[in-house]
Amino acid sequence: MKCTDRPCRTNVPSIAMSFSDAPFAYGPFVPHHVARQYIETYFSSHEIDDVLELNTTVERLSRSAAGREQWNLTLRKYDPVQHVDHWWEERFDAVILANGHYSVPYVPFVPGLEAYKRRFPNRVMHSKFYRSPSIFKNKSVLVIGNSASGHDVSAECVGVARAPVYVSRRSRSRWDGDEPPSGMAWKPVISEFQPDGRIVFQDGTHLDDVDVVVYCTGYKASFPFWDAEANGGPLWDYDLNKLRNCFWHTFLRDWPTVAVVGVPRTLTFRSFEYQAIAIARLWSGRNAVPLPSPEEQEAWEQRRAERVRRERVKFHDVPWDDGQTQEYLGFLFRLAGLGTLHGEGRIPPSLGEDVIWAIEHVKKYPEPPREDRADGLDGEAPWVVVHQGSLDSLSFL
Repeated sequence: MKCTDRPCRTNVPSIAMSFSDAPFAYGPFVPHHVARQYIETYFSSHEIDDVLELNTTVERLSRSAAGREQWNLTLRKYDPVQHVDHWWEERFDAVILANGHYSVPYVPFVPGLEAYKRRFPNRVMHSKFYRSPSIFKNKSVLVIGNSASGHDVSAECVGVARAPVYVSRRSRSRWDGDEPPSGMAWKPVISEFQPDGRIVFQDGTHLDDVDVVVYCTGYKASFPFWDAEANGGPLWDYDLNKLRNCFWHTFLRDWPTVAVVGVPRTLTFRSFEYQAIAIARLWSGRNAVPLPSPEEQEAWEQRRAERVRRERVKFHDVPWDDGQTQEYLGFLFRLAGLGTLHGEGRIPPSLGEDVIWAIEHVKKYPEPPREDRADGLDGEAPWVVVHQGSLDSLSFL
């Protein structure tokens, strides 16, 4: 694929989304097995495998009843030889929660959906369980949602499922043109699932004999190990879809020795790195500037909540285009500061020219043509780099 605005650069596709000291060896949009191998290799290359406790479930995280604030972790590991669960407890001064937020599928309420699922078992699924379009061969498929997962699933089904692949959209995405791609048909939001199998949409149209309904409607954050009663309250506000009493999506006013990494939707591994360094500096007492007072932290949260209400966006979404990502990472950078003269402590990565260029130009999906294009590509969606390597080895598709 083709770059825009300037010559292609070595490693540019991967530097924006990886840890700063280890770019992806594949590209910016890697399949799941590559991301898994990347994490495993990263731990091995830094020789920190011995601090890992794998195949272990955190069953409970509770504040210690002792005078000094500590945290008790109740852990469980299955022994496949003895076929028993081993339980034990460990105590820590501070805890970082980095368990991700793509594990509990979210399916919005639609009248008749529960009865429809009972009447037609195995017809409705969530993209979390999607693996291959091959199971949809010659079937009528309705995909609900047109964010990244909805786009991926519907695009993969074209040519495999019965044409057209229907996509139910609430709004237009940034990569949508004026007409649906070949092999697809757009539908509005579903208003009702009927007992006879008919699916009715808000514009009054309907579909009969749909074989598969794939919900690509995102996930809900889940912290099942958090003992709300022992800890003085829940961690997540499900009504507002946000961390309770949080500051810069990372720190918690009610629990200063608990921090959360990975909640904001922004630059994936790179943003994790900023968070991790800032937390480490703060808890080791080597932060460059102190956290603001609890009152100032609360004021930040209220300003953020007001913006969410005014603009109808998600609290923890940190978009790049309006400068929020730069502001967010800039705060973490200033809090962390630099390492010591003797080299102790990781230096927060710079948001350099190459990284900024990659973020603004390397996109997963081609954008639709626009009349105001100034790059000579009118009538043609711009191509983007997807393969990382030297300039001589870049693949142009």
